[in-house]
Amino acid sequence: MEESAEIDLQDKLSLDAAACLTIRRPDAACTACADICPAQAIRIDARAIELDHDRCTGCARCVVACPTGALMLSVSLAKTAAPFECSRVAQSDRKSGAQVVPCLGGLSATQLLERMSRHGQVTLVDRGWCAGCPSGGCAQPWGDAVQSVQADLADLGHDAAGVQVIPAPTHSARARPAPQPRRPRQQAYSRRQLFRRLTTPAPAPDLSRVTTNQPFSGKVGTPALERRRDALCALHGADTLPAAIFPALDCTGIPDMRFAASLCPTHALTLTETADADSLTFDAALCIGCGDCEKADGLHLLTQGAGQYDGPVTLVRQIMADCPGCLRRFAPRAAQSKCDACHKDNDLAASAFGLMRRSQVPYGA
Repeated sequence: MEESAEIDLQDKLSLDAAACLTIRRPDAACTACADICPAQAIRIDARAIELDHDRCTGCARCVVACPTGALMLSVSLAKTAAPFECSRVAQSDRKSGAQVVPCLGGLSATQLLERMSRHGQVTLVDRGWCAGCPSGGCAQPWGDAVQSVQADLADLGHDAAGVQVIPAPTHSARARPAPQPRRPRQQAYSRRQLFRRLTTPAPAPDLSRVTTNQPFSGKVGTPALERRRDALCALHGADTLPAAIFPALDCTGIPDMRFAASLCPTHALTLTETADADSLTFDAALCIGCGDCEKADGLHLLTQGAGQYDGPVTLVRQIMADCPGCLRRFAPRAAQSKCDACHKDNDLAASAFGLMRRSQVPYGA
């Protein structure tokens, strides 16, 4: 990342609608990005998110808070093991060769893992003024990301000290001004100019407002979770990872697989259909831990798995067949050739035919 003043937010801050829970799964009621934004630059409507680039300071706190990775700030990190410094630190006070970021709280756990996989160590410099910073808002805005990385390193058997936060207290008087919103310039209009603005056709749609016209868009993408999985594999040096790094799903009995798969907002829980069977598949690396799948009978979400993770696993496999009567797909029981609905129709038709064949009883007899 470069200095926040040099970031062209209009071009770099963007939202991937295919990965946004608010847009594709409004029932998830996700407001994580808007809740954490210190500049209140994100506004959430029904199935729409509006990014106010004039208010955004580029702190990237919203990027870290997004559970799926829908928000992106297209800035590059230096490919060195240099420590991370806040942009408010004066040039003379920075560590030698430090990597400057707008806010230390804008570093995600995935970014730290990727840095670890390349250089084996990550260092953040704490100047002690984050609690009073408009972008920081708390004493340790990086705390959740660092704890997450340390937990992952412990599960992988690596030294958690590979992620270090070095305290370097500096008087707040030496701090540079916090990144300020780029507010639009106020302009007064004459009557002629105001009339021209009122009669001018509406401009093209605002690209900062992302929405969808589909009534229900299905599952969301999870680029952040996929990057985390890849970074862990690179750090571990193998495709197999400890299952304790990811959530787990305990399946007891045979749930309604189509209903269960529809409840999951991501591709963690999916229904796979083949010619002779349906399978409910779970990929722990793509699970955001929302717990919606527990609404289906027989499913229970666990915070940590056991054993090894080596990709998606099949929770339930149900033999299926096509009904010769109505051509619907159903789960047959032993020696069952037609679906239950067709069996009921046949029974009802046989009963009606039997009643018609009975001899009529004379009236009054």
